[in-house]
Amino acid sequence: MQENIYLPSSSERKRAITAYLLVGVLFFSGKSDLSVYEYYHFKQAIGRYTATMFFLLVLLFVSIIPFVRILAFIPTILVFINLVWIGILVYFAWKGVYASNVVQAPWRKRIYADIGGRMLNLFDIKKNVYGEISNDISSQFPPLGI
Repeated sequence: MQENIYLPSSSERKRAITAYLLVGVLFFSGKSDLSVYEYYHFKQAIGRYTATMFFLLVLLFVSIIPFVRILAFIPTILVFINLVWIGILVYFAWKGVYASNVVQAPWRKRIYADIGGRMLNLFDIKKNVYGEISNDISSQFPPLGI
């Protein structure tokens, strides 16, 4: 099944890495046709921005209320965990890793793509996706090897 996996080009990998920057999200929002690889990382980036904004809003809310300020470290820790996870996702984008069948991927590798997909559906943003979709995910998520 290895031969059925879509292999992204180096330019697609570079565009996917820029998707994690705000300028990349704006770039992908304007494009109507995306490859499977670009669409997956676009959903990851949208989900990441949504989760980060949620954690920062919780941090702002918790830091305003005087008797709850003690709990302000919880969203702060979540923001830092989010930043580390973003680094891992950028590493996956750099290596050319994606989950073409997001349903079969483990939850920790699809959480941002799920959030991003829900946000795209919420705002009714449709993209034309091209490329082969494989059902074999065994080789799509190699160990980090950092």
